[in-house]
Amino acid sequence: MRTQPRKLPILAVVMMVGAALLAGCAVSGQSVVPASDSPPTPAALRDRMGVSAGSALMWEPNDALRQQTLKAIADTGARWFGMDVDWNSVQGAGPNVYRWDPVDREVREARANGLTIMAMIGYGPAWAMPASCPSNETHCLPASPEPYAAFAAAAAQRYGSQSAIPDLRNSITSWQIWNEPNHFPFVQPVVDVAGYTTMLKRAYTEIKNVDPTSTVITGATSPAPDDPSGRDMSPVTWLRGIYANGGKGFFDAVGHHPYSFPCSPLVDASWNAFTQTKYLHDVMVQNGDGAKKIWATEAGAPTATNVGPCAAGPNVSVTEATQAQFVKDYFKGWTQDFGSFTGPMIWFQIRDNGTDPGYYDDHFGLLRRDFSEKPAYQTFKSLLTG
Repeated sequence: MRTQPRKLPILAVVMMVGAALLAGCAVSGQSVVPASDSPPTPAALRDRMGVSAGSALMWEPNDALRQQTLKAIADTGARWFGMDVDWNSVQGAGPNVYRWDPVDREVREARANGLTIMAMIGYGPAWAMPASCPSNETHCLPASPEPYAAFAAAAAQRYGSQSAIPDLRNSITSWQIWNEPNHFPFVQPVVDVAGYTTMLKRAYTEIKNVDPTSTVITGATSPAPDDPSGRDMSPVTWLRGIYANGGKGFFDAVGHHPYSFPCSPLVDASWNAFTQTKYLHDVMVQNGDGAKKIWATEAGAPTATNVGPCAAGPNVSVTEATQAQFVKDYFKGWTQDFGSFTGPMIWFQIRDNGTDPGYYDDHFGLLRRDFSEKPAYQTFKSLLTG
């Protein structure tokens, strides 16, 4: 679901900011979220879990590889599939030109594998960008919320419950409004919670007008600190900003990316984006939205060396065995410890992007680049299938 390098530098900054809270806490012997006694059944887990293939799948020229990727997701037993509906790709040629074919193909193939789709709508075409947006950059909020809202409505009309195309009807009914809007790479030149909230409200209204049964999710928050420069905003500050700008009533669920690597998600610390899920729910309760769910539209860890520090310690690696343990930790924490206020969790991602041993972004997959299975794939599958 991403087209930029991932968030390791931001995560490292967040960890350093919170290091004082974890003085003396090494990678082993970490404090953890208290355990719960009732693990969900495999059938219940299947309904909560999903996998993303990454944004590149839409442009995979080899039909067999694309279909093999989607089958590998379905074979885990997971219900959910996370994908992009890329505004720039579909409508980049102009406001009255739509190129739906690549989206249609991925949607049809995902549905043929029995997957339920959660779609992220972004990023912007050049004709919709503000003057402040860097040249050739798509990761800026649009100059006006109206073109984005109109595109969101067009997508919901095409893939939602009221679609006029029989084999696309009800193929996408869950929509995430942008990706990591609290984090600089995806909203340039600076974070704009007021502008985002206006766009969220307009998109929500237009989506609901064409598909009242749809689920609208706020743009999932990145692990990020409150940066005085305005380039980043912490998830809790961001959500408070949405409420402060009148966003209440204009979303059905809150999106979040509870990445914790290279630490386990069960490390209970204020810098940990997984722990921050609880704080986000506190904000929702304070604003009368406690009954709504938080969706983890990305979660995962790269199998790579020297990934970064855990708390105040030295840089550490995430081995394939560690990644498999993190699958168990995420499942337990999300469904048992946070089970009452969390919705689906979508693992990023099914397959490695490449094989460069020095580039950690190549190694988020449950499968290696050649489709061979990492231990995490078997762990993920066994937890969902029993």
